[in-house]
Amino acid sequence: MADVADSAELDEMFSLVEAMKVPPGYRAEIIEGQIVLNPHRKAQSTIIRRLVGDLTSALGRDADILWDVRVDFPGGLNGYAPDVALMRDGAEEDDHGLHDYRDIEFVAEVVSQGSRRDDYDAKLKVYAAAGIPTYLIADPKTGVAHVFHAPREGVYTDETSHTFGEKFALPGSGIVIDTTSWPRD
Repeated sequence: MADVADSAELDEMFSLVEAMKVPPGYRAEIIEGQIVLNPHRKAQSTIIRRLVGDLTSALGRDADILWDVRVDFPGGLNGYAPDVALMRDGAEEDDHGLHDYRDIEFVAEVVSQGSRRDDYDAKLKVYAAAGIPTYLIADPKTGVAHVFHAPREGVYTDETSHTFGEKFALPGSGIVIDTTSWPRD
């Protein structure tokens, strides 16, 4: 997948988002050229917080873990704010304060009612095409965490599913994710 060629246009679109009065509890992303606002409900926030806790416990307080931070991805105007993104050691922001998608080792999205289509379709395709090694979709409605791993030629070649209430290790890193207290929505 090519470098992000449309960052200037994404900057303009995010400037529009910043000028809007986005209600508290919502996050804005640009998915395939469309500005998308999705609310975070308590279940989503709780899962994100616990997932960040698991990553921090495994990797230490200095691990470069982002949540709801803009990262531009290749394709047609894709400026995402992943629920959780683990950056590789030594990753740095560019001159505009943005991280490079190639520095992401792991990304997670927690499904909300409004994000279901994007998390399971558009983002799954873009993350695989961008070579993100591991993508976790946590779905509080179904109570299942889907882990996609080992992208090759634009698709993930490995998928596992785990019911909320289990502990499991992320492929590649061995980081244990504890879903025993993840809420259902």
